Amino acid sequence: MNQPATRHWLLIIEGDVEPFIVGPLDEPDLLVRAREHRANDPSADDGLYALSLDAAGNLRIDAFASAALEPNG
Repeated sequence: MNQPATRHWLLIIEGDVEPFIVGPLDEPDLLVRAREHRANDPSADDGLYALSLDAAGNLRIDAFASAALEPNG
């Protein structure tokens, strides 16, 4: 079975202290899952990040823009 060229996870830092990951996910699902999490975190205390690992082993972490996490963002 072939692995996709890049794999993606949602990195959640609960209360900006405790990290955990969700995934792997398809890239379009990252924003969906981040929005779902933010909807259940009205205080917005949790940090949400997109974690990606490409086939060459390069790791990338990107922050979500707060406007992108809005339900109609």
